[in-house]
Amino acid sequence: ACAPVYLSETPPLSEPDFILTLAQAATEALIASGARVSRLNELPPLEAEAGDDSRAWLVEHFLPLTFSLLRGRRLALLPDDADHVRNALRTGTLPADILSFLRDLTRMFPLLGFVLTLDAEYEPEIDAFSPLIGLHDSLRLTALAPEETRWLLQQPARGRYTVPDEAAALVHKATGGAPALVQHFGFQLYQRWEREPARSTVSQEDIRALTPALYQYGEPDFRDEWLRLSPNEKRVFSAVGQVLYSDPLHRVEPKAIERYLAEAAQPLDLTAIHAALRGLEYAELVNANSDGVTITSSLMQAWLQENGPRLHAVGRAPRAARAPAPPPPAIAPEEASAATAPAAAPPQPPRTAASPPAQAPRPRARRGVPARLAAALAVLAALLGILAALAVFSTPPAAGPLRVQPTVTLVGTPTALPGP
Repeated sequence: ACAPVYLSETPPLSEPDFILTLAQAATEALIASGARVSRLNELPPLEAEAGDDSRAWLVEHFLPLTFSLLRGRRLALLPDDADHVRNALRTGTLPADILSFLRDLTRMFPLLGFVLTLDAEYEPEIDAFSPLIGLHDSLRLTALAPEETRWLLQQPARGRYTVPDEAAALVHKATGGAPALVQHFGFQLYQRWEREPARSTVSQEDIRALTPALYQYGEPDFRDEWLRLSPNEKRVFSAVGQVLYSDPLHRVEPKAIERYLAEAAQPLDLTAIHAALRGLEYAELVNANSDGVTITSSLMQAWLQENGPRLHAVGRAPRAARAPAPPPPAIAPEEASAATAPAAAPPQPPRTAASPPAQAPRPRARRGVPARLAAALAVLAALLGILAALAVFSTPPAAGPLRVQPTVTLVGTPTALPGP
């Protein structure tokens, strides 16, 4: 059973509050699994424990009963936006040994595991989650491979409409495999099918027609990606975009970037350019190989070209308020060949492939590619469950993970629960 814990919605206010938040998430997972949660009414109230010891209540009462209800199944607690735990440790809201306590829980209850997710900007702070998370327990979620993009567009829509490989390749070229953008492409295709169910095959022209809408959707993320870059990365990334704009068929090499920056009165030596390119590759914004430097997403490339004149002032973001952006360049037909690179990790089947999408607010800006950093501990099945969440475009991206309303709310203790 997987129990998401949305810390951006319920940040820790104290240790008992944090433990009750974990218990609430576990209770919701029990309900979703069909367990007879009425037995949770047998638990003593947390405030009745000697000294209000929330740890003893969790260890001696809640978790033993929870695992008896799960009947040998695993329980994975999935704290999202775990930087809230780190901040609570800094401010003293949570005690310094809380991570050691959570680690000890996994030893006392071998079927218990934790999967923490972080925005990639917090990657340098992974070691702050020791001893719960070890040096080799982290996994950096990267952009989707071409096959994964194709799967995500085709499989959940099976039986409704068809996305040919060529159309899926266009989507991958436009998005660079950024999960949120691919998911939103899928959402737009689903909406189109709902409006016109007779159009059961998505053409390359349909993808090109949707590209301007996806460009507008992605603009805030493109701007945030830009702001996260170092000054040298900004210079080099802008130079790559402008060189490609001036001659799309020209192979962009570090020497060409050096010449462009010298002409733009922002010179960098080749050593600094190579270092910046490595940073841009790590952020999956460019590919640098024997064929030269290319930008992974044609939508991001269009954004760079549109905002190029303003990007030369290093560190300055494009103005938030401006005239509507022109549609990005159409994807050339010759770029539509199906991708053949092997997938690094095949995506998992969607949880609710048949459920129709519901409109939702746009997500808060995050690092687009990769969007998340997952730190996994001992529960491989739970980690695969996190990856599977990327494969559900039957609902559009929302402001953080979609929050399922709890059937049972714990206020101090799990009481007044439904009967069998």
